[in-house]
Amino acid sequence: MALIFSQFSLPLSLQRKKAVQIVTHKGREQYKIICKANNKVLQTKNRVSTYQQTSWTPDFIENLESNVSMNLQDMVELKKLEEKVGAMLFAYENGCSTLQLLELVDDIERLGLGYRFQDDITRVLDKVASINESQKEDELYASSLKFRLLRDHGYSVSQDFLKRFKDSHGRLIGCLKSDVKAVLSVYEASFLALESELDLQEAKLLAKELLLKLSGNINDEVTENYLNLALDTPLYRMVQRLQARWHIDIYSKRKDANNLLLELAILDFNMVQSSNTRDLQQVSKWWENIELSNQLGFIRDRLMECFFWGSGMIFQPRYDSCRIVLTKVCALITSFDDIYDIWESVDELEVLTNAIKRWDANAVERLPLRLQVGFLALYNSINRMACDTLIIQGKYILPTLAKVWGELCESFLLEAKWTEANYMPTLEEYLDNAWVSASGVVILTHGYLSLNQEDTIESLEKCQELFKWSSMLLRLYNDTVISSEEIARGESANAVSCYMRDNDVSEDVAREYVNTLIDKAWMKMIKARNACYDISAYPIIDVALNLARVAQSMYQFGDGHGAPDARANYRVLSTIVKPITIKEEKQGHFS
Repeated sequence: MALIFSQFSLPLSLQRKKAVQIVTHKGREQYKIICKANNKVLQTKNRVSTYQQTSWTPDFIENLESNVSMNLQDMVELKKLEEKVGAMLFAYENGCSTLQLLELVDDIERLGLGYRFQDDITRVLDKVASINESQKEDELYASSLKFRLLRDHGYSVSQDFLKRFKDSHGRLIGCLKSDVKAVLSVYEASFLALESELDLQEAKLLAKELLLKLSGNINDEVTENYLNLALDTPLYRMVQRLQARWHIDIYSKRKDANNLLLELAILDFNMVQSSNTRDLQQVSKWWENIELSNQLGFIRDRLMECFFWGSGMIFQPRYDSCRIVLTKVCALITSFDDIYDIWESVDELEVLTNAIKRWDANAVERLPLRLQVGFLALYNSINRMACDTLIIQGKYILPTLAKVWGELCESFLLEAKWTEANYMPTLEEYLDNAWVSASGVVILTHGYLSLNQEDTIESLEKCQELFKWSSMLLRLYNDTVISSEEIARGESANAVSCYMRDNDVSEDVAREYVNTLIDKAWMKMIKARNACYDISAYPIIDVALNLARVAQSMYQFGDGHGAPDARANYRVLSTIVKPITIKEEKQGHFS
């Protein structure tokens, strides 16, 4: 049976113009409510901002139902398929080549099934890592795939495999041009390079150059899709649920597709989405109950986008409480970011900051009503989270939470003071504060403490380097969407403007430099992640990595959080709203 997906599944950036129009029309037809967002002028006494109203109303969220209901029979079938795939993996382990085994693991993970087979994959990779195989010169594809999978799972591996594919002058062999599979494999592997691994960084540049030349000139549709998807977003930097959705689409078109894997991937995707929808509806009720967006008319209502952050960081159904906490935290951070951005009195913001640092409700008694409302919404929400953790885990975490919120608001306050004084800091001065104001440490601290880790506070301290670089990436990706008009006005500090001023260069040069900072930050985060494997357990490492991945996706084509457009709404539709449906006809049809 041929397996064919509708064009809805592929990312918009990889579809032809006609396909985009079809998708947009279909989205309007089926989900009319998401297209009714208008701009809203937000104003305090002296400052004005224009924000787009939410595309997703509470009624829309409340009425969300999976087009594919996951009943008991589906769950039983899913369990049977999982057992069959586990048996297949075991059979491959004992009867197939190392390359075939690695390719199966790669497909399992790309299809979003890796979390179901963690122990099996670890056993397989332990075995692969212990084998010292002598690769032939034409096995660059296999060598780079092995490197990528092992490093991705925290194994100590070297870039030295590339030496076998260099000429006498130390340059990568030019015959790569005729091996698209090998070029793609090297390109994907190169995104796990460390700062000291110059060979991998060189390989990335060469592979990208070759892929750009090959794009549009490949007869095979599947290979062309893989190539364009890699150029759009490499595997290691892609949001996992988006990766699963798009890979299911491409995988279904492969001649060697394993229908067992494909069927499990589709059922799993819909099951995860259905489970996450219930979490979204729960957190939506919380957001309505605290009435922050109603009482503070100048803040953005971005609950759905915040849930995209939360579910992007940790999607597995078993971590529902963590996902809900992360979504709430993101919504509160968005609100306080707006408060510090638009509130006209820095003196009143200073009082608010001190109250948060002291975690003292009495300290806001003389502040304006709206600041009191904002403080109490934060105060009550965080106290509730701390109380829940105390009841469930027996751990008192409120001082730790209050500390990170105090540090975040202190960084917000400093930026407000810079804006008030029309002060443009140096890039170094800016980044020293900006990685904190990006809020990654607050998000990840909440995530860590909600995951019931052992030796909570002690291990948390050891994760700070990982948290820092994840938060730095969040800041740098955010700064890449600053508009030319905002830069020209010079109203607030950002990485692009600071570098332009420091070095007297053009905006284009500054943006290119920020992109190099992003690549360096990824390499530093990978190094920090490798160190954490010795001191901290899954899944907090993945949560930190996934925060950076969601940031890359959210800001790839514009401000998908502050001003979500059709592409941002499409990502939400793909992962949160629209399941994969199957129509049994003469040909299989998934949409």
